[in-house]
Amino acid sequence: MRRRLLTVARAEWIHNRRDVRSLIVIIALPVVLLLLYGYGINYDLDHLPFAVWDQDGTVTSRSLVEQFQHTRYFDYRELITRQERIDELMGQRAVVFVLVIPPDLSYRLGAGKTVAVQFILDGSETTRANVALGYLEVALADYSAQVQATYLSREGVTLAPPFEVRNTILYNPDLKSTPFIVPGLIAILLTLLSALLTSTAIVREREWGSFESLIASPASPAEIMIGKLLPYAIIAFADVLLCMVVGRLVFGVAPVGSVALLLLTSATYLLASLAIGLFFSTVARTQQQAILFAMLLTFLPTIILSGFVFPIRTMPLPIQIISQVFPATHFLVVIRSLYLKGAGLAILWPRVLVLLGFTVVLVGLAARRFQKKL
Repeated sequence: MRRRLLTVARAEWIHNRRDVRSLIVIIALPVVLLLLYGYGINYDLDHLPFAVWDQDGTVTSRSLVEQFQHTRYFDYRELITRQERIDELMGQRAVVFVLVIPPDLSYRLGAGKTVAVQFILDGSETTRANVALGYLEVALADYSAQVQATYLSREGVTLAPPFEVRNTILYNPDLKSTPFIVPGLIAILLTLLSALLTSTAIVREREWGSFESLIASPASPAEIMIGKLLPYAIIAFADVLLCMVVGRLVFGVAPVGSVALLLLTSATYLLASLAIGLFFSTVARTQQQAILFAMLLTFLPTIILSGFVFPIRTMPLPIQIISQVFPATHFLVVIRSLYLKGAGLAILWPRVLVLLGFTVVLVGLAARRFQKKL
């Protein structure tokens, strides 16, 4: 019995050693995943982009701005001159906050009076907004200490607290996590569902013995791919409606923006996600392989690298570039912008165009991979 066991084990060892795919799974896969997610998962937030509306325009106001510039936590982007520009920058996700300096800053500080300084924050990403608030409080406290030291040494009097902070949080004033999480969860669920639905569409025909009738049909490979995709697109679109209803009734989270635009962009994203599963189905040899590919190459990257949990801007540049390969990265921006900001197509069209490009490329790859022969 022992000899038989050793013989079987030796044969399996030789098989794994000679099988390139097994070696890739055994050696390369853990290393790649460890490097990818080890660099991608980052709880530290720094280099937060901000703009300044300096209505004072004095040496004192510029020194306040420099307090935020000379730190790794903030990145100065722009000096704005009008209120409308704040909405534009926030809607485009170009800045995390805007520092608004009142026109009487230098006068009131010189008179030993308190100055009201305003921070306008993007609250659509609750974790980032909370961290930014903490950084802002520390930076302003340091500058307050400098101001008090300067004027005390000059006047020899006790001053009132130099600054009164007035925070204005846009899109999610209470910084609740639910309005931020629910749209992201919808994207995650649709990604997993769509990829799984179509991942077995072609390979199943091979296992069930019906592949011969499929290749004997007069339909072209592209027509077969599209025909396979459409029924699942209808099913997945029904799930979009279901998720929206549940999100509204259970969590009280509804889109602020256009529902029609949300449905249109969701349909575009579904086609891209379904095309991913369809491509896996043409590559895999068994249904189990197809499902494994779909789970490994869609679900994990969508959670870790798309911005669902960890902000993409905190990741190293190579990982940020890799994250753009996944359709979920672009759809998360779209769905959160529609749910929280009420953004329109004028802002979101580049992301929608990218999703359309994913769909065309992936369906084309699946059709090219599919060959009408045994």
